[in-house]
Amino acid sequence: MTESNGADVHALIGPYVVGALSPAEAAEFEAHLAECSACAAEVTSLREVTVTLADAEATPPPASLRSSVMAAIGTTAQVTPGPVETPEVTPVDEVSERRARKMWPRIAVAAASVLVLAAVGIGVGSAYQQRQQTRALEHDVMMVTTAPDAHAMDLGLGQSHLVMSDSMGAVVAMGDNAPMPASGMEYQLWLMMEDGSSHPGPTFMPHSDGEFMTVMSAPMDGVVGVAVTEEPAGGSPAPTGQTVALVHL
Repeated sequence: MTESNGADVHALIGPYVVGALSPAEAAEFEAHLAECSACAAEVTSLREVTVTLADAEATPPPASLRSSVMAAIGTTAQVTPGPVETPEVTPVDEVSERRARKMWPRIAVAAASVLVLAAVGIGVGSAYQQRQQTRALEHDVMMVTTAPDAHAMDLGLGQSHLVMSDSMGAVVAMGDNAPMPASGMEYQLWLMMEDGSSHPGPTFMPHSDGEFMTVMSAPMDGVVGVAVTEEPAGGSPAPTGQTVALVHL
């Protein structure tokens, strides 16, 4: 690794994180980190993946992950020691050759480790994003249901109800024991307006136990009802499916 070749320095982020550098190389790379904010940020990001893993529930890795790692190692070029045919070899060439032979196993391990980190990072990132979305939803629901003007009504989808707040400009639908929609369909929330139009809201799916929760933000002026329909996955701009719940205000 040399500071004169920036690409080589940056390429060692993965080996550094997984501990595949020699002490001297690690010290040299850490000196580079003090001057390179991009590398420092990338190292922090990769380390956060391992911290998140420690907090997440342990699940066995898929069998395909080991196969992918082993396949990656198998396609990494390896230096096979053998007799040197060239009679004139300078001491510098001998040192370089020995270092290359010693480095290949470490590079292969580092490459496989980075592959594992990348694969795990994708799953962890997805789980982290899902948790963040759930927390944001719970926060919005709490803001609506605790508003001074919040009022609740039965929804009629399993054991569920609506909570509306004019001051928050939002309506919450939540409950338990909701049946699952037809295959390939999702539930979608709608605001029914006094002029006969309807405003599309979010789609949602009950959990396996029938529990669900969703929130829709929109001005409440002119709203005369709230409906839930079954729509194709992703929702529709206008109601097309069966109405499974309807509340008149």
